Amino acid sequence: MVDIPIEVQLRPFILLLLILSIVNMVILFNKTNENIGNKREVRAFRGMLLSFMLYALIDLRLVMGDSFYRTFPKFFILFTTNLGMMAMTLSCVFWFLHVYYGHNVLTKQRTKRQIIIDGLILHIPFFICLILLFTPLNRFLFEFRDFKLISKPTVLFIMSMDYIYLIAATIISLRQWKRASTKTDKKKYAMQIVFIIFFTISGGIIGMMMDLPAIEVCMLPVVLKLFVELQDSQIYTDALTKLNNRRRITEFINEELINCSIQEPLSVIMVDMDFFKSINDTLGHDEGDKALIVFSKALKKVVAPQNALAGRWGGDEFVIAGKDPRLIDGFKEALTGELSNISDLGYDLYFSIGTFKCTSNDLTYEEVLAKADEALYTKKNKRTMTASEYVKKLLESKEG
Repeated sequence: MVDIPIEVQLRPFILLLLILSIVNMVILFNKTNENIGNKREVRAFRGMLLSFMLYALIDLRLVMGDSFYRTFPKFFILFTTNLGMMAMTLSCVFWFLHVYYGHNVLTKQRTKRQIIIDGLILHIPFFICLILLFTPLNRFLFEFRDFKLISKPTVLFIMSMDYIYLIAATIISLRQWKRASTKTDKKKYAMQIVFIIFFTISGGIIGMMMDLPAIEVCMLPVVLKLFVELQDSQIYTDALTKLNNRRRITEFINEELINCSIQEPLSVIMVDMDFFKSINDTLGHDEGDKALIVFSKALKKVVAPQNALAGRWGGDEFVIAGKDPRLIDGFKEALTGELSNISDLGYDLYFSIGTFKCTSNDLTYEEVLAKADEALYTKKNKRTMTASEYVKKLLESKEG
């Protein structure tokens, strides 16, 4: 009986693992579209998938074993190896961008110059890797010895550039974990940190397993976790306004009511757009949708600095909830001021609010919202403007 070397026995399993990895990446890529998250976050995730696919394709060379280095010319072997390292660097870049965009780091207004400067700083490690891998400088990274490509210690410098992106992504997730206002968000960011650390540590292990597709084993759980994360964001997001939806607000209030007390009250604000039906009837439903989107953007800006959650309850009703003691104070004035700065519509938006500060965990979320809703309609009945007067304003703005 002929003894078959263990490396030869492993080749069918290596091939199977690589094919499964590529097939899974292709399926996830085709299932990922811009309807399951914000556009930049989804594009970064798809870029990550493409980088991983490229890396897995290049790792098909492992099926050939040492014969790969004897079969092909040196320049092809060197180019393939460099391309694989660049694919891994790209995956780290896209991973960082996915976290960067997903946590709304770019929501603040920035000048064009700031955007260019930030972009250059962000891509410095990537360009360093590009220069080292695809210029004559790559002679400091590898050498051929006994029909095999041997890595020099300077390859660790390339890996350190990759770790810059992974460490930066971890820092962003850690900051978001500390700022998270709900248990669900804290769990999300904690899991993200765990997966980044898992992938980072595995990179060191992979350095000792260059002849095995170890990186592909690490890829699959990571991309599956991120894909599920993107889908979860769709489950909890209102399709039109991109605010949290009714389901998310309900979960949040239920979570916060458990520890509600006089010392830690839960503030709930019900907001209702005034004369929304008049906008739909006078200017059409498309204009009504536009008004909802504009109103939601203003709401986001007001709530963003506070430890609170804003969501669309349904139709033209919105709910804001949080334990920030400053949430209710000055809320109406802040939202009115934000709406007055908007010129997208050509007409004014009005609203009514009802507030309730819950100091007991004995109440259910239905009771809490009912009290806020009761306060809302008390305020709504005291409006001075009538629907016919508002319609007159809309028609004037339309003619103007």
